[in-house]
Amino acid sequence: MNTIAINFDGVIHQYSKGWHDGSIYDRPVTGSFETIRELMEKGFSVFILSTRSPWQIKKWLDKELWFWDPMYSVERKKEFEGSDTDKNYIYGFDSEVIWQPWVKFWNKKKVLGITNKKLPAISYIDDRAHKFTNWNEVLKSV
Repeated sequence: MNTIAINFDGVIHQYSKGWHDGSIYDRPVTGSFETIRELMEKGFSVFILSTRSPWQIKKWLDKELWFWDPMYSVERKKEFEGSDTDKNYIYGFDSEVIWQPWVKFWNKKKVLGITNKKLPAISYIDDRAHKFTNWNEVLKSV
């Protein structure tokens, strides 16, 4: 398995006001889309793991992947709008909600999965994570 899970709030979405009203209100964390693309280019499958609705995140991604790409002007965006070309492709990857209950692993390449179900991964990237070594260290650090 060559899969990496990334938390959404505080890692991809800036989340400057915390949960606030439950909406996804902020811009992406600088470098998040470029890093996801790089991880995929290195052969990793990548998915977002969040307690939020995966469809809410997908909607935000569809908008923000256009907004932050410095290579594409507003005119270039208009060229693709309404076409069959997937707008996420401008970053070199597409995104997809993992909604099927039978999916046990995320192995798709060049597709950013989005789920609220914990799937196996070699690493979980999270701004609120605590690296576990042993329980004594946990008690000292919290």
